Amino acid sequence: MYPPHSSAFASVRRHFDDPRTSDAVFVLVPTDVDEADPVRLTAAETHEALYGPGSDPQFATAVWKEVICTAQSDRTPDSTGKLLAIWLALPRLTGTVHRVCTRLRADRSDVEAEMVLALLEKLADRDGASCLTDSSLLQAARARAWHLAREGLRELPSTQIERITEERALTASGEEADAPAAESLDVRVDRPDGLYAPLRFRVRPEHLRRQGIFIDTDDGSQDRSAGHSPGKRRRPGRRADTRPVRPAGRRE
Repeated sequence: MYPPHSSAFASVRRHFDDPRTSDAVFVLVPTDVDEADPVRLTAAETHEALYGPGSDPQFATAVWKEVICTAQSDRTPDSTGKLLAIWLALPRLTGTVHRVCTRLRADRSDVEAEMVLALLEKLADRDGASCLTDSSLLQAARARAWHLAREGLRELPSTQIERITEERALTASGEEADAPAAESLDVRVDRPDGLYAPLRFRVRPEHLRRQGIFIDTDDGSQDRSAGHSPGKRRRPGRRADTRPVRPAGRRE
């Protein structure tokens, strides 16, 4: 039903698929009627108010306003208010994820994780809290996704981390006990609710050129296109102390 388990969007969706989670989250939406109590909506009812067939645009605007305010004021350890805002934004971001991945061949997990990070940053920005709307919130996520994909076109993959992992495995098995232990680059972030996303390390091509690092190619050979290129042979030409010789001819 959902993309692979490493997908950030899928993790958030599964989180709210649990009835114990969705029924425990409430959003209080004020009404235009004087002295009327706010409308109390669960997470599922909030989603229905925004995307259901009978959705009212005016009421949906009020819902988004309260969702964003709740997310900005959320200081709980599990950040339920921010997760709710992210979950409600997913239907309006899925199309952008598909276009970014199709046109620029970006990794879906990277794009989704970057969008979630952009949403969290906007919700945590106190300077722009008063003017934050659903449109500006989603626009920030879309812009970050396109920027990530375009930057990725100028990046080159590296197998350095995989090599370090293999070397550590060989050292642990005793095959190369005398080899120095590689520095650990493993990063793991755990949450009590099970939400997680993979971390990918990238190196820019200009860094590779500056360091003169070889790049592995698919056929197992090494390409030094990112390092210092060998000196080019100079084209033969006339020497500085000679003059060009022209064939004899009649002068006019």
